[in-house]
Amino acid sequence: MIHPKHQSKWASLALLTLFVYVLSALLLPPHADAKGEQISAKQLESMSRLSFTLRDAKQTAYTVYIFAYDEQKSMLTEENGWTNNKKGDKSYSGTYRAALLKKGAAYGTVQAAKLDLNTIILPQTWNFVVKSKEAGTPDMLMITDWGTSNFNEVKTYIVRSGELRRVTFVDNKGKKIDDSYSASRDDGIRTLSGARVQFKNYNNLQFVYGVNTFKLNVNKLELRLEDTRNLRSKAWPNSGVGDRAYLKSLKEAALKGALPGRTDVKIGMTLQNAQKKLGKPTSRSNEEWGAFYYYSKFGVGFDSYMHELTNKSRIAVFDLYNEKQNLSPWNVKIWMGKPSSEYYNEVVGGYEMVYELGNHAIVFNYEEEEDLIDFTSIY
Repeated sequence: MIHPKHQSKWASLALLTLFVYVLSALLLPPHADAKGEQISAKQLESMSRLSFTLRDAKQTAYTVYIFAYDEQKSMLTEENGWTNNKKGDKSYSGTYRAALLKKGAAYGTVQAAKLDLNTIILPQTWNFVVKSKEAGTPDMLMITDWGTSNFNEVKTYIVRSGELRRVTFVDNKGKKIDDSYSASRDDGIRTLSGARVQFKNYNNLQFVYGVNTFKLNVNKLELRLEDTRNLRSKAWPNSGVGDRAYLKSLKEAALKGALPGRTDVKIGMTLQNAQKKLGKPTSRSNEEWGAFYYYSKFGVGFDSYMHELTNKSRIAVFDLYNEKQNLSPWNVKIWMGKPSSEYYNEVVGGYEMVYELGNHAIVFNYEEEEDLIDFTSIY
């Protein structure tokens, strides 16, 4: 039996505990670890370190608030070369989460999407929104991390069905590449029509700017590889043909044994008929396997050497001078699949990657394993 004095004591403690709990619920912010937690718009505005406006595919506007309850503040003691911040700039650290507030709503919702963001230095430019070019395509929030001296690792988020969702990068066959992708630190991402996004990155090995194009699938939350292209210039490409279309045209020509871009010039055609179609070459000489007639963008090889040539000699091979396409062996394999054979040819002093196509073949030639392709042959 509990003495009445003790009953009064425990009753007072219970009331005090209840009072403290209610006061805590009213004055302290909710814990951010639980997805779906509701936080008022005014509170989100005051507690968040970053915020971004993001439209979904229906062009409905949302504000993404980024915050951390365990946030710690400090100041940079030295310059940060990656973020372009100066000594004395404010630095914040913590476990950052996102809350999504629909335009006009009184409360925002804590999101399940993981940002993997632990540091924010102000002012900042490396987390940003890429606006869509058309209705039906959402804006994209880019959260970036240090990658190398050339690029950042970029995580991509969109708003779908009222939630912030992370997008996965997949290759042209739908196989997952990663949850992030690399892009040059300045001017490394842009959007195009057709829900396409381009990521640009400098390749130190081949001394080119690689521009990879992805297409966003909102339903699958995927950015799927649509094209690749290497450029010598840092500027975005606004003309020219990407690797996918270029290699498709080579394959179609090779299947017919034709000179790419010319359906009227084919392997097996006589020298006499070829000259009627192509005109006079800029030069002529013997190569290892026969005579060659050289034109500005291609060479035509015959089944006879120069001293044996007659009007009835026939075309045996086309050499394409496609160095300006800046093709890499890796990108060729992306769009054409595994080659029939690949080997080092000591006779020519370089590598050859062969694709057999019916009665004909395409051979890509390059000097070193990490080199771009020098020229391509169809025979």
